Amino acid sequence: MKKVFTIKFSVILVLMIILSGCATNRGIVRLDVPSSGSTDTQLNGKMVVIESVKDNRQFQEDPKTQDIPSLGFGGAASATDEIKKRAIGRKRNGFGKALGDILLEEGQTVETVIENALKTAFSEQGYRVVQEKSKTADTITVVASIEKFWAYMTPGFWAITLSSDISTDVVLKIPENGKVEEKIITVRSEGKYQTGIEENWMEVVHGAIQKYIDALKKEL
Repeated sequence: MKKVFTIKFSVILVLMIILSGCATNRGIVRLDVPSSGSTDTQLNGKMVVIESVKDNRQFQEDPKTQDIPSLGFGGAASATDEIKKRAIGRKRNGFGKALGDILLEEGQTVETVIENALKTAFSEQGYRVVQEKSKTADTITVVASIEKFWAYMTPGFWAITLSSDISTDVVLKIPENGKVEEKIITVRSEGKYQTGIEENWMEVVHGAIQKYIDALKKEL
């Protein structure tokens, strides 16, 4: 009886390790933001400039829930600002223990990803996105802050759930009427997976980015 229990426990342990993927390492990924695929979008005659996108996420050393940003390899306290801006997820083993990180590749940050997503959303809604030097007196100014951009794993017996949350505060300054419009865009994407390999993390984050673009377009 004891031998049977030992075998069952060993099988469960192996399954949990397999499901979690290589949870101890630091994964490096690249996110390709969908560009405006429409060639017949009718321009609405309005121009926008993305003035700034700021990462306002708060990292914790030992968060109570996995959806709160945290870092391994010395923790968030010892991480540089550049590493924090590239961090998009925390890996866990099959028992839910936080281990390795998921970072964007060098040269890419959550700020550049959201900026590109903003450009896509505005372009697909007929706005002409211009550079700061090309703006005119009636150009709409966009300022965005990132409150959430995080992917995380929830363990399960036969599968794991990977989730990705994105939440931003987007402020539009409209010179023609002096209005300031604030739009809170919050989305989540998740899916069931057999392993925690980088490709699966990328898939769920890409899903969140597409949902983010679609949600912003509705607001516009």
